[in-house]
Amino acid sequence: MKLRNFLYLNTEAIDDYVAAIDGGIYDEESQAFSTIGESMMTGKANLGFANGGAEHSGRQTEEIKRSVKNTFASKFDTVYQYLLLNEDEGLKYYESLSDETYSSLCRDDFLEVLVTARFSKMKEVTDLVKQIGDLANLFEPFMGQEVLDKDAKEAFEGFNALSTLKTGKGIASVFEFEDKKYPLVAQLDERFFRCQQEQFVGEGYLLCKIIKKIPKGKSVAVDEIFGSMEKLGTNREERRKLKKSAKNPDEIRDEVKGPALMVLPIAFYH
Repeated sequence: MKLRNFLYLNTEAIDDYVAAIDGGIYDEESQAFSTIGESMMTGKANLGFANGGAEHSGRQTEEIKRSVKNTFASKFDTVYQYLLLNEDEGLKYYESLSDETYSSLCRDDFLEVLVTARFSKMKEVTDLVKQIGDLANLFEPFMGQEVLDKDAKEAFEGFNALSTLKTGKGIASVFEFEDKKYPLVAQLDERFFRCQQEQFVGEGYLLCKIIKKIPKGKSVAVDEIFGSMEKLGTNREERRKLKKSAKNPDEIRDEVKGPALMVLPIAFYH
């Protein structure tokens, strides 16, 4: 059994899978076991010229009861072992993909991959702007003057508004192999982080389920601010114009070109 440090764990998916595997889920179980102790007593008796000895043994039984919490690490291991041993589901491990292995992958396949995680460019920029704004507010009282001018503050407020707009709507992310080929695109749920988000970025193991394959020649936007606006057009020409105009600015435009994978992230760990 591997001992893992989880940075992200989709507990809802884990509960669903455990319920399907075991026919139900439980948070605690009661265990009872007995311990048996033995003691030996030896006695001697002198009867004339004969020496006699007698031994007496005693047994003591103690029953111990305890409640054991079924943690999500334990539930994850139940799912992981099931995927390893179940031929129908199967768990495929990769540190890189080739054309042949990519072609063999199918929707709903489970993968464990060694990858490097990053957030969308838009999140990276808005997070950086927020950090700079927080630092400016921190230093202004000590410097006795404003660190940011009016235009800069207005720009910062705009980025903060974008960050607020995206809160609770999933965090777009990309997971890449070392050779940068066949990237994996995913949406992370803020509820399932097990670390500070800035600690999430970097190399680790991702357990995921394939949602969709993005073939060569196609691309997917990682994080579009106005992504839903293109649906507002009443005809094809209006939708085409909206789709063209409703894109992120070039500085934060983030597209992944196929061949790639869209996945449901179940866990990310070291």
